Amino acid sequence: MPTHRTSLRSTVAVLGAGAAIALSTVVATPAFAANEGTYHGNWGSCAATEEIQLQYVQGGYHDQMEFFPTTTGANCGFRLINNGNIIWASSGAGSGWVYDGPTNYMCPQIYDLSTGIVKWQGVCN
Repeated sequence: MPTHRTSLRSTVAVLGAGAAIALSTVVATPAFAANEGTYHGNWGSCAATEEIQLQYVQGGYHDQMEFFPTTTGANCGFRLINNGNIIWASSGAGSGWVYDGPTNYMCPQIYDLSTGIVKWQGVCN
């Protein structure tokens, strides 16, 4: 019959092994952001696609955002805003992948080039 001390050591060993397995699972599996996906927006003759993907960047899994025009008209403006600052703007070329990790809050926009007024804002992440 096992003693109380043996039983206690066995319990601690089982709990320790379970914690190690749980921690290794948490570390190996990146958390996915709720906003990941592909989104389409338009205003008049202006249209664009926004993509948000989890990618391995700078030593960890972080979101990347890409915003690219699919239809352009005379007054189409496209831009990415990060924490209130314009970080990319175009009237036709795509942004390429932009790091959207911790401390970043990016929003894609379609705006009227002649007035500067935002006509569509995509998913901010």
